[in-house]
Amino acid sequence: MNIPTHNTVVKPVLNNSPEFDVSEAAPTLRTFKAYTSELPVTIPEGERMIKCLYRTDKKTGKAAGDNSYILVSESHLSEDVMIENAVKLAPYVAAYFQGVEDDVVKEHHKKAGKGFSDSFLSLSKILETLDSRGQSNRLNKEKIEAWFGSTMQEKLVSAFADRMGMDSSEEPTAEELEKLAVVTGAYRAKFASLASGKTSYRKEEAEALQKALDTTGAVESAIGARFYERLEAMKSVSSNDLLMAL
Repeated sequence: MNIPTHNTVVKPVLNNSPEFDVSEAAPTLRTFKAYTSELPVTIPEGERMIKCLYRTDKKTGKAAGDNSYILVSESHLSEDVMIENAVKLAPYVAAYFQGVEDDVVKEHHKKAGKGFSDSFLSLSKILETLDSRGQSNRLNKEKIEAWFGSTMQEKLVSAFADRMGMDSSEEPTAEELEKLAVVTGAYRAKFASLASGKTSYRKEEAEALQKALDTTGAVESAIGARFYERLEAMKSVSSNDLLMAL
């Protein structure tokens, strides 16, 4: 059965209507489409979806608008662009992080905290807070799986093949291929689960995922580095939980 999906990118004749913001000589016009959670939307690589959702007013029974979505390019906000413009972005990033840190301090005070030392605040704590809110990079399962496939999978398969004593000069058996698929699939699923800011792993699991990042060199990527830091934070939480259980 074919499941219908929306396509939103069209090549238009220039339209000067105020409904459209056309800023290029020959732009790719992207249009809003009706959104419903029941209908899957295919998101091409290099693009992301922006949802415009509205609540129904209890008094009037009407919503301020129709639930819609639009696909936009990520090229202008790619990691390479961020790195190239790091100096320009630094003041804005610092200001935003300070706002996140304000929330951390307010939450501490709300819980009857009397104060804290300078070590209470850190960049890692800010990133951890953003992860818990699901705002780290709006990474979804599909993006993480694509990153895993392009950055980790081949090297991880090779590493486990060596551990299994497989001869690289010979074709692997069906049984060996199945074992490799199961193992790498488990790692893919573990990393994909990090799309949720609420995901947490035991110390042993976190260390295994960190080792995979190190072994494959994926820790050198922006996503891998962030995951490594997050896994490190999980290990600390696990250790504290263990101490509290004594």
